[in-house]
Amino acid sequence: MTEFVQLKLARASREWFSDTDLASSADAYVHCLSERGYAPQTVKIYLESVAHFAHWCARQGIGLLAIGEAVVECFLSRHLPLCRCAQRCQRTRHSAAAALAHLLDLLRTDNRIAPKKSPDPATVSDETHRFEHYLQQVCGLKPATCVARLKHVRSFLLDRFGTRGIRMCMLKPIDVIRFMRKHTERWGASSKRQAANSLRSYFRFKALHGEHTASLSAAIPTVAQWRLAQLPKGISIDQTTRLLKAFDRNSATGKRDYAITRCFIDLGLRTTEVAALALDDIDWRQGLVHIRGKGRRVDVLPLPQATGSAIVAYLRHGRPQTTSRALFLRHRPPLNTPATPCVVRAAVRYAARRCGVERCFHGPQVLRHTLAQRLVQSNTPLKEIADLLRHRSLDTTTIYAKVDLSALGQVALPWPGRQS
Repeated sequence: MTEFVQLKLARASREWFSDTDLASSADAYVHCLSERGYAPQTVKIYLESVAHFAHWCARQGIGLLAIGEAVVECFLSRHLPLCRCAQRCQRTRHSAAAALAHLLDLLRTDNRIAPKKSPDPATVSDETHRFEHYLQQVCGLKPATCVARLKHVRSFLLDRFGTRGIRMCMLKPIDVIRFMRKHTERWGASSKRQAANSLRSYFRFKALHGEHTASLSAAIPTVAQWRLAQLPKGISIDQTTRLLKAFDRNSATGKRDYAITRCFIDLGLRTTEVAALALDDIDWRQGLVHIRGKGRRVDVLPLPQATGSAIVAYLRHGRPQTTSRALFLRHRPPLNTPATPCVVRAAVRYAARRCGVERCFHGPQVLRHTLAQRLVQSNTPLKEIADLLRHRSLDTTTIYAKVDLSALGQVALPWPGRQS
């Protein structure tokens, strides 16, 4: 154990580490958390939680090879609420859960404990693994889409088969209908469509393996959702200006969040596309940026000067020194990791809250709609808008034609009975 942290640990925690299977991992644990940017006080709290866990395992006779999620959950839910191990020991569930999650990751990285086991029956687990390989390698779907589809298919398989073997010949169309009714009873239209698409994708996967699933696919209820029923939501020029002024561009995080927002406003990128940007995706000589979009497509767009200047300011004066090739990085522990879609989304949402436009701001997608509306109102052809937004079909772009109210007013027919 490092001397710096050892001197700050409570006496009980120091004693609990001795003669336990986890004592040899203390140095590596502290080093791992320090490398990820956690503050010394946080490292101390987490290490004391691990010491408490090690002490409990020793008293219960739990060896290193038996440690896993089930043992950790038993410690958190059964021992902590009734703990009387020592007057000064870490008993906070939130801190202990975070500390032990890092511990399990470290032990698995060092191959000291078994890999994480799926809570599902082996039949369901194997089936979802095969379906995941199909989604990634055959369909080329993004990880977020794969996760969503696997979630619905997993629920369907557990509901219809449980621990039994998966036999498609045992399924009837009524089984699909009943599952959709129960599984999506209180969901919105878009969520119901996502569940329906997940099942259709799974039945196509089974059909490739010779299963007869046409009747099952036909039984999936059609969800009514009229794409052109509403106007796309955007924000005004004044609100856009206020949003861009809501960042502290003197701080590293403010420079990053400002550059992220410019990518939304100037390029109309999706959240996952912003998070996936890498240093190698920008061609500074040609002024181009490569966008890794849906279906593993890579599109090339011109890099606007305002966006490029914001990215340069972040790279020179805000981005941490790291070996990661991701363009945008986390600025809070764990450090040296790419900014996830959640981080990217939160960066813009918090800025909208600070400048008072959160009521009309429902996520970064609003900025994509705002760009399309601005282009439509400046008489930009729909084909050029479709190319910028990287729509596969021009029909997807036609929804933005509805926002050109002045042009629609010229072709509108007079109201019946009104004098023209």
